[in-house]
Amino acid sequence: MQYRSPNKFEPSRRAALNALAKVDPALYSRSRNFLDGAVTGLSPWITHGYLNVREATQVLMEKYRLSFEDKLIFEFAWREFFKHAHGELGSGILSDVRRPVWHGKYSQQLPADILEGRTGVEAIDAGVAMLYETGYLHNHVRMWIASYVVHMRKVHWKVGADWMYAHLLDGDLASNHLSWQWVAGTFSHKPYVFNSDNVKKYAPKWDCSGTVIDTDYEDLESIARSKRDVGCERTAPPVGVAEPIRYGFEMDLLSDTLKRKTVDLRQQAGVESCSTVISSFKKINLVHPWDLKACFDSTQSGELRVGLIDCAFHKAHLWNRQRWDFVLSAMEAGCDQLWIVNTDEIGHCAAIQARFAQSGTEFHLRETLNSGYSTMGRCLPVRWIPEDKLLPNPTRFQQSFSRFYREATLIAGSLEEAVHGDTLVD
Repeated sequence: MQYRSPNKFEPSRRAALNALAKVDPALYSRSRNFLDGAVTGLSPWITHGYLNVREATQVLMEKYRLSFEDKLIFEFAWREFFKHAHGELGSGILSDVRRPVWHGKYSQQLPADILEGRTGVEAIDAGVAMLYETGYLHNHVRMWIASYVVHMRKVHWKVGADWMYAHLLDGDLASNHLSWQWVAGTFSHKPYVFNSDNVKKYAPKWDCSGTVIDTDYEDLESIARSKRDVGCERTAPPVGVAEPIRYGFEMDLLSDTLKRKTVDLRQQAGVESCSTVISSFKKINLVHPWDLKACFDSTQSGELRVGLIDCAFHKAHLWNRQRWDFVLSAMEAGCDQLWIVNTDEIGHCAAIQARFAQSGTEFHLRETLNSGYSTMGRCLPVRWIPEDKLLPNPTRFQQSFSRFYREATLIAGSLEEAVHGDTLVD
């Protein structure tokens, strides 16, 4: 089976900026829907904060004349729309936002043939193999896999979303889970189905003729509305690919170098050792997994840079080893220490917070919507640094992207003002 793999994503600020320098907005606009098109490939670095959308737009505007009408800016805005929805819905992004358009009974477990990429539908099997190998998928492939999993195989969208999130280097809870809901019809008015002609147009090397999706849309909708799992193809291969293990946080994920920098604040001994250390610093710059650019910033005298891992979040939302390495390698390179906390341990967190508050040291942390990290004030006396956004956040919840984009761009005025101005609305 042949497929096109993007270049390996190096976990560094330099690699992010090099990838940005290769982006051509006009070529992107013309070819982005095709698997061999000029997609930016920036999303892993953007998700984990090696680079942000506002900064990327500013750099591109130094080379190209861009406006809110450009397709690339439009697509950048989708990421901020999903954050807008996440801010309004909170943990509600992990359950049906709307009543399903198509009702049915859905499995809480992915079939082995999907997990192993041996369904016999090449667009699915090649996509699964690519996901495991690279940690990245073209948006069309994500949609195809989600549609097949939910509508053809009758698996609940959240089961599929959790699985894909664990293996995507750019897996963002809001973008990923709300996109799966869009496909399923719980965050859209019409569920998404696709057929072999669609694959042939955008990924002509993947032959899906003779499979369950080789039919018209009326027939596909009928299958999707039924309660029956169509199963794998009769011609499906008996052996596929092995799914990488999904982990919560484990100390074994750390390199020997990072282990030597690690302080476990779940243990009283760790709290005591930190209390001694922080008294020597006027400021602690805390770095969570979605703010990794901070690992490559210069540190001022009297400041300590500390990577932060919340076990509670990662117990609920697993990552594979490749994704853990993408985050931890930056923390190893740029952080003086790594602190392990568990925001589920409320009593212990309150004790840590009280102990550290007495130090008089400032603790700075970038805002995030990810659970646990967003409530880090339970554990540490943090001062929140606002997230750097491209678009202002409308004061009222905009439930569709078109309304969000219209409202946000009206507030911003122009793309130039959005990039260089200070028009953010909370």
